[in-house]
Amino acid sequence: MNRFISTACLLIAGLSLSACTSLLATASGPGPAIRPTYDRTLSQSVADLEIENSANIDIYKADSRFRDANVHVVSFFGTVLLYGQVPAQDLKPTAERVVNQISGVTHIYDQLKVTGSDYYLARASNEVIAARIRSRLMFADGIPYARMKAVVDDGDVYIMGKISHSEADHAVDLIKDIGGIHKIIKIVDYVDDKTTTTTATTTSAPPHTPAAAHP
Repeated sequence: MNRFISTACLLIAGLSLSACTSLLATASGPGPAIRPTYDRTLSQSVADLEIENSANIDIYKADSRFRDANVHVVSFFGTVLLYGQVPAQDLKPTAERVVNQISGVTHIYDQLKVTGSDYYLARASNEVIAARIRSRLMFADGIPYARMKAVVDDGDVYIMGKISHSEADHAVDLIKDIGGIHKIIKIVDYVDDKTTTTTATTTSAPPHTPAAAHP
C-alpha cells in the first residue's frame, strides 16, 4: 500500500513539473530560457582581488628595483592592466612574466612607462579626471557600469570590462570631452560576438582638444 502511495505521489509530482515547465516555456517566448550573463559575480571580484594582491607581492619580490618603481595592478574579469612607472626598460617584461604565472589571469596589458618623473605630482589630476568619468558613466543610459572599470594614469584613460562594441563606443563619447584626457584605451572583452574576444584600441587626442572615438 505504501509503495502504491509513493508511486502515485511521484507520478503526480512529475505531471505537475511537466505542466509548470510547459507553462514557463510558453511564457518565455521562442528564445532560449537561459541567457548568458556577463555581470561580475562576487567570486569573480574575489578572484580579481587575489590576482592583484599576488601580483603586487610577487612583483615587489622579483627585483629590488621595483622598490623604487610605481607599479599598479588592476584585474577585471581576469584581464590585468599594469600601469605606472619603472626606472628601467627590463623591468617591464619582468613584471609581465610574474603576472603571467598567477592563476586566473587571462590577458595582460603592459602600460608601464620607463621614466624617472615624479608620479605623485600627477596623482591629484588623475583623481579629478577619474571622479568626472565616474559621474558621467555611473548613471548614464545604455552604460552597464557594473561591468566596466575606468582607470586613469597621467591623462591616459583605460576602459576595462565585458561590454558590447556599442556600449564601449558610447562610453568613449560620454567622456572624451573631459579636460585633461590625452588618450582613451579600450581594453574590452567584447560580448556581442559569438565568442568573447579581448582587444585593445587606443584613441589619441591632440593637446587641449577632446579625445575622439576610434572606429
